[in-house]
Amino acid sequence: MSILLSCYTNILETSTVTLSQGSADANYPLYRLYDRDIGRMFQSAAPSVLEVKIDQGAGVINPVDTVFVPAGHNLGGTLMALNYSDDDVNYFTGSSWTQPDNNLIVQSFGSMAHRYWRLNISAMPMPSQLAELFLSSTYIWERMPVRPGGPFEDVFNVQAETSGYGRDRFLVHGPSKRQRVYRVQNASAQQYASIKALWGAWAGAKPFWLCDQDGNWIYGKLRKPLNLKEDGYSRYSFDFDFEEVVP
Repeated sequence: MSILLSCYTNILETSTVTLSQGSADANYPLYRLYDRDIGRMFQSAAPSVLEVKIDQGAGVINPVDTVFVPAGHNLGGTLMALNYSDDDVNYFTGSSWTQPDNNLIVQSFGSMAHRYWRLNISAMPMPSQLAELFLSSTYIWERMPVRPGGPFEDVFNVQAETSGYGRDRFLVHGPSKRQRVYRVQNASAQQYASIKALWGAWAGAKPFWLCDQDGNWIYGKLRKPLNLKEDGYSRYSFDFDFEEVVP
């Protein structure tokens, strides 16, 4: 049995998001941190400490266990801390680390439900830049059978044409995309309900994170409907056809 992980919600989208330290460049506004577009950057107005504050409000408090920042940020070398609070006065550290590079940031910790969260980024010699900030809860699901699966090869973003003289021409429009296609069988009623929740949250327009069979976190989308079927009493099957989204 193979375990896959998905993070498909982001509490920033249902919270009040402000800056408790630093300020935003008007040309790179704060809402870009939670628009699910990893090609558009948020940027601070000046080199300084930056602190993003998330207030979930007095109603439903959603738990989180992972923070993501897509590759392409400029936070390499900074000290980062994710802090939480229930009263907006006393804050405690949920996770802290020194970011070694500008690659994908994934920090996981024990699931916690708190109203207030603050991501603190230490002072930088340049304005901070990051495309997206995900604070999410991990959905764990089982893939049966363990093998076979796929296809897993990259999808090339290439337009191929053949001239009237029979000459082949190729136009490369962008980087290749990873794909992960899983045929899930013998899913339980609980997993059936959970994958339907993922489908509803995806809503055809909200890319999300998947940790594949090799432990790689990929930001992507579902290309096709799940094709959910009931194969027997409380036993279900579905197709998980996933493709990477690139900037």
